[in-house]
Amino acid sequence: MGSWLVILAFFAGPVTSLAVVCRLVSDPGVPGLRRLRRLVGARRPAPVPVGRPIEAIARDAQRLGRQLQHADDGRSAARISAIRSSYDDVLAEGCTALGLAQLLGVLTDGPELDAERRRVEVVLAGAGMVLVDAY
Repeated sequence: MGSWLVILAFFAGPVTSLAVVCRLVSDPGVPGLRRLRRLVGARRPAPVPVGRPIEAIARDAQRLGRQLQHADDGRSAARISAIRSSYDDVLAEGCTALGLAQLLGVLTDGPELDAERRRVEVVLAGAGMVLVDAY
């Protein structure tokens, strides 16, 4: 390459100096930049999402929430309990997907679990997950 390019870069302006720096960095023959190229140029692939898409989780939460709101249409207590458990699982899955803390799988049935469910609904709604359908 030569030192004349470096001298020219200082006198020719920022555009030329940027071009020279790009040429130096991309030149595989420059031995001192091998480590820098490895650090800067080593691009990790985008993380593969684990689990279902957040849209599918939100749809399931809306559907199960609707079923819980209209639970007085003749369903058995066992069916309502199963829907509530499924709703808790979907809310917990939404919290996991968004990186939020929750205690739905830890608490037993009762007022504490109901309060935690409401808290999680508020937190998920604040994070942008629409839980209530306008129907």
